[in-house]
Amino acid sequence: MSRERQEVVMKQNYCARVESLSPWKLMIVQTMIIVITTTYVLASALGQVPGAEVQGPEPSTQQSEMEALKAKVKQLEQSVEDIKRKEPSPAEPLSSGTNTVVPAINRERHLVTEDADADARLDNAPFDPALRGFFRVPGSHTMLRVGGYIRTDAIYDFSQLGNINQFRPESIPTPNLDVSNYNMAARASRLTLESRTDTKWDVLRTYIEIDFVGPGNTTELRLRHFYAQLRNILVGQSWTTFHDSDVIPETADFNGPNSWIFQFNPQVRYTHRLAKGQTVSISAEQPSSGIPPINPVTAQPVSSTSPLPDFVVRYRYETDDYHFNTAGLFRSVGGVRSSGQSDHVFGYGVMASGLLRLWGRDNIVFQAVYGEGISRYFIDPKNLNLDAGYDSSGLLNAQPAYGGYAAIQHFWNEYWRSTVTYGFLQVNTTESSPADTYKRTQYLDCNLMYSPAEGITIGGGFLWGQRVNKNDVSGDGFRINFLLKYDLVRLQQDVKKVLPF
Repeated sequence: MSRERQEVVMKQNYCARVESLSPWKLMIVQTMIIVITTTYVLASALGQVPGAEVQGPEPSTQQSEMEALKAKVKQLEQSVEDIKRKEPSPAEPLSSGTNTVVPAINRERHLVTEDADADARLDNAPFDPALRGFFRVPGSHTMLRVGGYIRTDAIYDFSQLGNINQFRPESIPTPNLDVSNYNMAARASRLTLESRTDTKWDVLRTYIEIDFVGPGNTTELRLRHFYAQLRNILVGQSWTTFHDSDVIPETADFNGPNSWIFQFNPQVRYTHRLAKGQTVSISAEQPSSGIPPINPVTAQPVSSTSPLPDFVVRYRYETDDYHFNTAGLFRSVGGVRSSGQSDHVFGYGVMASGLLRLWGRDNIVFQAVYGEGISRYFIDPKNLNLDAGYDSSGLLNAQPAYGGYAAIQHFWNEYWRSTVTYGFLQVNTTESSPADTYKRTQYLDCNLMYSPAEGITIGGGFLWGQRVNKNDVSGDGFRINFLLKYDLVRLQQDVKKVLPF
């Protein structure tokens, strides 16, 4: 093989090897190039010192080799630069994988609970378009975000309220017991983990969230969200589709208004875009029948069963300044008697909710609900088994329930804000229900929140609640609730990117 051919082959081998190297090894290649070049230069210099023997044509041959080496080095350096251009820049911004965005008014509301961040959105649109807090997992197509916060509540009740941690009007004694109480709790603290992965079909989002609200007044881990969504198909546990996370009001109390639709259901959901700003969702969700364990007329024990999933259809229209949401719920409620006879009735519910910008970041939210056999979906009576009851003849009937709430949020300045929330809820039970059965409750929360820096919120509020039983005996409760919240991850302010003003 000729010398020229050998040089060409050598050059091709060098380029192929350099291109196959990973970026961190390129530094080694560049170092070797420098060392080789330096060696030849020194050798050349030493070979030309005075007194050295020079024979025949060697200087010209050495000069040719030096020129050839310089050319090879130049080609290698060019190959290295080409490879660098192909590699993604470390400072390259993260991409959400979708052009769909969450409307501005939903993102501008400030909630100490951050409940809206966890909701599944159309096309997996990120609640924060700046993707603050996300980092790319090395060697993968996945981004992760670890979040959550530590929250401590200091609570003073002017009289006994039944639940010392959450302000639930259904737990207010009737009549009241004039015994004050002070309590502190960190049960409302949370941990979250969110991932976003690029797949050949679409972006896959997963979300996990837990808090520490155990049964009764205990502090235990509780799973809130655990779901994955791909191409607008959601599988896992999340907010029920019969719900609107963007109308959750900011309250000093962790519990929220009495008529709030508060339910985490394992489900399969599909969301479809109808037109710009318009979507429809359908879901099949985990059922559960809240009925009395004993038929009061026949004295037969009854075991709660659900032969079908709960079905939900939801329509939503949204813009940057307001949105409207409505949904229908259809379910089977009942159980099996000790004799083996199945006893189920049809339950349904309709809800409407909305959010409206008033001025600046100030906003008003509302929710109204009516249905039969749906009391388990309300946060206040969800554990009271009021979905259905027995009439005087011993037949099972779905019990009507209706209620709603409204809240207005005002931003005094960049650091201070206030929210006032009022809620009402009533359940019409059957005639065979005991006289002290839940009939209706009212809820009022007035608060002031202060966020002096990123990731810190200090607040407090005054709460009033009332419970009225079936026999019209009532009880009232008053509470002062202070809170201090620290985010586990302190995110940089991104107001200019998130807010349009």
